[in-house]
Amino acid sequence: MTSSGRGPEPDDVTPFPDALQRESHMNEADPDLLDAIVVGGGIAGLTAAWRLRHRRILLLEAADRVGGRMYSVQRGEYWLNLGAHLFPGPDSVVQGLVREVGLQTIPVTGGMMGLALAGRTLTTGSIDLYPLRLPLTLRERVAFARAGLRLMREVRRFHRDVAPKEGEAAADVRRRLADYGTDRTFADFLGTLPPRVESVFSCAAHRATAESEELSAGCGVALFAKVWAGKDSLDRRNLLGGSGRLPEELSKRLGDRVRVGAEAIGLRVDDGLAEVAYRQRGTTQTARARHVVLAIPGRQASLLLAAVAPAAASALGKLAYGAFLSMAILTGEAGAMPWDEVYAMATPGRAFDMFFNHAQPIRTPGRRSPGGSLMVYAGAHAADALLAKTDDEIRDAFLPDLLDLYPALRNLIVETKVQRWSIGNVFARPGRQPLTPDLERPLGPGGNVHLAGDHFANGGLGEMEAAAGSALTAADRIDRLLMAASG
Repeated sequence: MTSSGRGPEPDDVTPFPDALQRESHMNEADPDLLDAIVVGGGIAGLTAAWRLRHRRILLLEAADRVGGRMYSVQRGEYWLNLGAHLFPGPDSVVQGLVREVGLQTIPVTGGMMGLALAGRTLTTGSIDLYPLRLPLTLRERVAFARAGLRLMREVRRFHRDVAPKEGEAAADVRRRLADYGTDRTFADFLGTLPPRVESVFSCAAHRATAESEELSAGCGVALFAKVWAGKDSLDRRNLLGGSGRLPEELSKRLGDRVRVGAEAIGLRVDDGLAEVAYRQRGTTQTARARHVVLAIPGRQASLLLAAVAPAAASALGKLAYGAFLSMAILTGEAGAMPWDEVYAMATPGRAFDMFFNHAQPIRTPGRRSPGGSLMVYAGAHAADALLAKTDDEIRDAFLPDLLDLYPALRNLIVETKVQRWSIGNVFARPGRQPLTPDLERPLGPGGNVHLAGDHFANGGLGEMEAAAGSALTAADRIDRLLMAASG
């Protein structure tokens, strides 16, 4: 997950202001010289800062809060999740952070393979039988089954390719997967499908914030490989209290080394040291460090790197990002409801692509407190079309379909909260992935600029663990270089 701030746009990136166009004083004797500056306060930036917390560091976040797409708000015993919500398993980097700051994840036990199509809602049973259980024509059933079988075969191949070979590092896995399924689009892989069947697979692609004809076949397969993992999925946990609690707690413990509302607008390297210019509260300031971590979306990182590492900047600038938006819903029911055992459901053909029940993980047998927390999600072009609308207009677009899906919700909605993500998720387009393992090494003439973010994910699909893992790799490298430099 990358920075929540919009980051520098082309017109925002300027040379260092005239007052700062002075002879550099970046030298080892400078009392203000930091060990590292981290640009971006999403999970990648926070992971890097946390790993380097024993050093002299500064984290700059353009938005007025940290966390990026890990964003939630507490509502009593419930919480409203507005972005990323599925956490990886116990051996992950993210779970390590959760444990270190004293938080807890809980298992998602509800159904994650729900599908609402053609007036029928399926929340239980084998997905292999969905084509037979939905009210489809014979032609649609056959097309659905054939596309599903083709995808299942490719998912098995994907899992074989993803599995690390003996002695192979994570970067080696990414190198092997760089060309996986990039020769065609996901739509080409699926072939021509009847409109209602096509809408099911498009709905899934929207979770990657892309349309099927924009997404590479490999990225689409990677998405289904995660979704179809079912109870074996490593991403089947929620953070108790909401996903935003992790970045909030990391920031709290890092203290005044975190500056929000601080937008990086320039980067230069001189004599092996780095200087970052940033804008905060209407004024421009600079900070100097031995190393810099850029943990922001590719396009923003590209603009900052243009004069420091042009080839890397070009590669980052080619990354594709799609939009999504979510609406969280606090409900006020008194007892059991039809969606209680559902966690996730695809809703093709509606104003939103997915329905989530974020109260489900805290439901236990014999314990069902009043109220609840739901979320609906729209991605890709549908999200683009809604971004400029008001919260009320988005609410009015979603509610009719939500009440049609679950009529029992009528008169039970206590609160809605809309969140827009114009730079949502990174995804792979057809053609060779522009990010190569070369970008996982130090950049710039001084070899002291480092990248981190979800753009290093296997299969080209951005994810929380990829962001945190790449940041940990960068921070470990910086720590080793600092120790070596100190003798």
